[in-house]
Amino acid sequence: MYELLVLALLMRWPLHAYLIADITNSIMGPWEKISRGSLSGLLAKLEHSGMIEQGDPALVPFPPTRPARVFAITAAGRERFFQLMMDTTSNPGNYQRIFRLKALHLEFLPPKDQLFLVDHYLYYCQTAAHYLREEAQDMKTNALKRETSSEMLRASALDLMATAAEQWELERAWAQRLRERIIAAQIAGETLTNV
Repeated sequence: MYELLVLALLMRWPLHAYLIADITNSIMGPWEKISRGSLSGLLAKLEHSGMIEQGDPALVPFPPTRPARVFAITAAGRERFFQLMMDTTSNPGNYQRIFRLKALHLEFLPPKDQLFLVDHYLYYCQTAAHYLREEAQDMKTNALKRETSSEMLRASALDLMATAAEQWELERAWAQRLRERIIAAQIAGETLTNV
């Protein structure tokens, strides 16, 4: 996930290493941070594999606050970025977090690939919500589960499953809005090119 995030940031601009860390940590949120050591190791790996290279400090859009190396993406890095963006099979248990990151960078993909990813995520959300509802129904109707669990456990589990299913429906609604924006932009682009 960090590889995708670093390459995505460098798709936008060349950046100082400390800016990569600051932006990455802001995107990841308050409970997850990339350590300097992990980022340094990742940048070294990406540079060694030819995906990033030393960049021009004059092209960094943010004024530097301290001396640091500037990194820029290479053609190989762009290719890897596209591979990571289109990957829908790795890390299925973390795909919600990964897709949220991908959603921030869809503009770098052609519209058909944007729609593919969003449609895949819509199905992912629908499957998760359906699974939770099926499990809740099984917990309600399965005699063995009723006999081997306390009323409090069943009530808490059912409430948790209902809440999680609602969250997946909210996520699905967000992805649907994203899909509608992609289609609207595609139609607007077609209209502009036909004028």
